[in-house]
Amino acid sequence: MKYLINRSDAIGDNILTMPMAEAIKELDPSAEVAVITSFICKDIYKDHPFIDKVFLFEKKDTYLRKIKKCFSIFKEFRPDFYYYVGGSQTPNFVAWLKGIPLRGGILSKWTTFLVLNSGTRQKRSQVAQHEIFYNVDLLRHLDGFEKVDDKTYIPKINIKDNPPNIREFKSELSAHGLDPERELVFIHPGMTGHTLNWTSRNYGRLIKRLELLYPKKFNYIISHTPSDAPYLIGIKDEIKDTEGLQSSVFLFNGAKKGLAHYLTILKTAKLFVGPSTGTTHLAATLNVPVLGIYSPIKAQSALRWAPRGEGQIEIVTPDVVCGESLKCAGDTCPYFECMSKIEVDDILKKIRPILEK
Repeated sequence: MKYLINRSDAIGDNILTMPMAEAIKELDPSAEVAVITSFICKDIYKDHPFIDKVFLFEKKDTYLRKIKKCFSIFKEFRPDFYYYVGGSQTPNFVAWLKGIPLRGGILSKWTTFLVLNSGTRQKRSQVAQHEIFYNVDLLRHLDGFEKVDDKTYIPKINIKDNPPNIREFKSELSAHGLDPERELVFIHPGMTGHTLNWTSRNYGRLIKRLELLYPKKFNYIISHTPSDAPYLIGIKDEIKDTEGLQSSVFLFNGAKKGLAHYLTILKTAKLFVGPSTGTTHLAATLNVPVLGIYSPIKAQSALRWAPRGEGQIEIVTPDVVCGESLKCAGDTCPYFECMSKIEVDDILKKIRPILEK
């Protein structure tokens, strides 16, 4: 049987959907599994152990081009099962037009109720379980589903060591006055979406404290993409006058040489610190020790969105009792700006044992 998963959106969402393919293979060992994903995600699926084919889809294309692309995908792959998990709904419509026997996935917008004949209505905002299990639950109609329903799934990315990339990166560090032989601590202050984040100044204060504790021991790699530019302002302002940090801090634009290059460098890190964003999931999947900084709001919480990996994962959230389910109540909440209640010391307590191993 052939299974086609539509996950044509962000990196983190794609990572947390990967276990669906593993579950399908367990239920149907002869299955051929393909995924429709966005161009930005293509490198995380390279040589994937459970996904046999990847179709790239540009969500921002004109509607006509998207329709043509979908017809091409369905003509080439000819799936028996189709699942909508997130992203563009254009493939849903084409799956319906093509008469795919089983069209499953999330029943959310009204159009999904019309075109998905085996969809699942889920109330994910209630956060009864992790996002991975919400995705695996979309397979509950398959025979033997109970065998995989309560398994602990770890997303997988197959990124091989790339010595030329590492040598090139070390040369770049050296050219900027950093010692290329120091261990790497990745700090990723940026994110997209409306999830609450720690202030960028606090990420800068964390770097300053780490340098005081471990002078000239680590290179602090501030990873970012162009969309993260607003998050760099505070961190750069915080560290600009700190003596010695100029030879320890490097701004690493992950978009400059592409995701594959970024991942080969990230894989070598001693530690990754970041918020609830796709890059945090990438680090965890590469088994890099991770410190995730998460919002207390129910739908944004670590209970649903925490990274999964085989390395050490620590989570810090504000010590407040948040009564909000979907979004921050703003200044009507007695704990407003609760993320600022996370102190640098709270982070240090979690990461010092990792750095001192």
